[in-house]
Amino acid sequence: MLFKNRNRLAFDYNRFPGGIFNPSLVKHTDVLWGIARCEQYNQAERNEDKSLNFIPSQAVLFKLDTSFQVAETKYDVKFENFPDKPWRAEDYRLFVFENQIFCTHTLWVEGYNIGMALSRVNPTEGIITLLNPIVIKDLEIQVVEKNWVMVPCEKTLHCLYSFYPYFTLAILDHLNSAQFKLLSRTRLEPPTNGLTDQLVSLSTVPQLIGDAWYLLVHQKDRDHVYHDYVVRLNNSTLMPEIISNRPVISGGDCEGFWRGYLTVYSLLTLGEQAIVSFGEGDRYSGVMTTPVSELLESL
Repeated sequence: MLFKNRNRLAFDYNRFPGGIFNPSLVKHTDVLWGIARCEQYNQAERNEDKSLNFIPSQAVLFKLDTSFQVAETKYDVKFENFPDKPWRAEDYRLFVFENQIFCTHTLWVEGYNIGMALSRVNPTEGIITLLNPIVIKDLEIQVVEKNWVMVPCEKTLHCLYSFYPYFTLAILDHLNSAQFKLLSRTRLEPPTNGLTDQLVSLSTVPQLIGDAWYLLVHQKDRDHVYHDYVVRLNNSTLMPEIISNRPVISGGDCEGFWRGYLTVYSLLTLGEQAIVSFGEGDRYSGVMTTPVSELLESL
């Protein structure tokens, strides 16, 4: 396994008995910022009492120091421009575009199924501002696929809607209304690296290393254990070129509520180090590192 050194982030887990997990990281103006989901009730409790899904949403915005330790936290995050009806947000993934921090996340509104949304993030002020639910013209959105990721190029913003079996790519049409237009939808060849011929989902926002993009994708096995693989995308077409033969991260021994749930939410390169952030057992947040050279050699 490439990423092995799990380091738990020092959050106030007692404050949120349902977990502080699924953290996402981004580097902006030489600062490493992050966001993680905070829950008063765990998933089993929320499954039993659906009304618990729509208590006011909470999150933590935080800063990591150069040793990847928590240096600052904001638990009183303000959510602006969100619906008046009860709602909840999950699966935050941060990225930088036009020198601003944004995030994608799910947006569930009581009585409605909206899906994914785009928000602007101000970590210094502790504010998340909803821009709009994401719309991809000419694409029928699938309710079960939540793991969309953005590809923030220098002048354009792409949305990678799904990875496998259909590699689906869109491009930004209008930022504030979160409108995208479909570019391509390609049926990829079945995997030959041990992955089963079923849904492979997106884990991280792609990172540009050299002349190609790199990201992690995941698949759950029959025992609901997450396994993440490295993928290289072509810099011009953004189409996948190669996927690692073996997973670089796997669950199965997680602490928390679910032993299989080692869920990766971001991949960054900082100098010679690659860092991933992950949720452990839907309860805790952590980071792992590996040399960038070893990440590239895994392909």
